[in-house]
Amino acid sequence: MESIEDDYIEQDKKNDEQDILKIEKIESEKRELLNRVVSGNIQNIKDRVAFILNKIPDTRNSDIELAWQYWKNFESEKFNGVFITREQLNVLARLSSLCRVRAKIQNEYKLFQADEAVKQFRGVLEKDKKQEAIEDKPSGLGTYTVYVDETGKTQDFLSVGSLWVLEGGYSSYLVSEGLRKWKNDRKINFEFHFSNLNKLYYEYYKEFFTEFLSKNPSIGFKIMVVNNKGFSDINIAITDLTYHLLYRGIIDENNTGRASLPRVLQVLVDEEEAGSDKIKLENLKERITRQNISGLYLDEFFSVSSHNNFFIQAVDLFTGAINRKLHFPSGTNIKDALADFILFECLDFDINSIDKNNNDIDQAKIFNLTMKDK
Repeated sequence: MESIEDDYIEQDKKNDEQDILKIEKIESEKRELLNRVVSGNIQNIKDRVAFILNKIPDTRNSDIELAWQYWKNFESEKFNGVFITREQLNVLARLSSLCRVRAKIQNEYKLFQADEAVKQFRGVLEKDKKQEAIEDKPSGLGTYTVYVDETGKTQDFLSVGSLWVLEGGYSSYLVSEGLRKWKNDRKINFEFHFSNLNKLYYEYYKEFFTEFLSKNPSIGFKIMVVNNKGFSDINIAITDLTYHLLYRGIIDENNTGRASLPRVLQVLVDEEEAGSDKIKLENLKERITRQNISGLYLDEFFSVSSHNNFFIQAVDLFTGAINRKLHFPSGTNIKDALADFILFECLDFDINSIDKNNNDIDQAKIFNLTMKDK
C-alpha cells in the first residue's frame, strides 16, 4: 500500500516532467519564431510583431510605437502613417492584441527585450536587476546587423567572414520577399551553399548573388584570415578571430563615417550545435562589452538556421569563395569559377592581398568589401 509520502513524490515527479515538457515546447516555439523572423519568412501576427520588435528597437519599450509601426508596415493599405480615424481603428490590428503578443515574445520567449527601466515599470524586471543603476540607451538608433560564417577548420587557412547590414526596418523584409519571389519564379527548391555547388546550378548561384547585392546596395562584407597552425583549440581560435572581426569592423565603420556610432549591434551566426553556439556567442558578447565602446549598445546574439535565410546563405557563398581561392589559387573547376565571379567581378577583391603566412590572430588584417561599381 502506497503512503501519502509516496503519492507526493509521484506527483512531484509528474509536475517536474510537465515543467520540462513546457520548457522544451517554449524553446521549440522560440527557435521557430526566431528563424522565421530573421529570414523574413513572416506568416502570422506573432511573426509580424516579432519582426517589428527585432528591426525597430524603440518598439520594445512602447506599445504605442509598436502598434504604429505595425500598422505602418504591415497594414499600410488601411493606414497612411500620419493620423488615424475611428473607422480605421475598427479595421486595424487591435492594440490590445499586439500588446498580448509582445508580452508573450518578451516574457515567455525572452526575445527582443525592453530596456531595464521599462521592464521595471512593467513589473517584469528580474530581482537581481532591481537595485542596479539603470541607464537607458537613446531612441532612434541605427544598427549593425552582422551575419557571421567560418571556414577552413581542417585546412591550411582559417577564415571568418561576415556580412554587415546597416539598414534595418521593413526594408529587410522586402528584400527577403523579393528574393523568395525570385526563387519561386525559377522553381528553385534548394539553398545556396558554396559546398553544394554543381554545374547544373552554377548560373542560378551567380544570379542569386547578383540579385542579393542589387537588393542590398548598402551592405558590406568583411573577412579575416590566419594560417591554421599551432592552435591547440580550433574553436577558441574561431571565437578569437570572430571577436577581432567584429571589434575592428565596428571601429572601421565608425571611423570611416559609413555607419557612425551610436548604434545597436546584433550578431547572427550559422547554426551548428546549440550548446557550443551559445558559449561562443556569450564569449563574444562579454569580450565586446569589456571594450566599453562609446555609443555601442549590444542587442541579441543568435545562432540561426540557414533555411530560408538569404543573408546567411550570402555570407556562406562569400566565405566559401575566399576559402576556395586560398586553397586552390589555380583551380579551374566550377567552384573556382564561382569564387572568381563573387570576389573579382562582384566585389573587386584581390585574394593576393591576404597574408598567407600570418598565424597571429591579433595581427590578422581585416578586409572591408562592398559591391563593385559597374
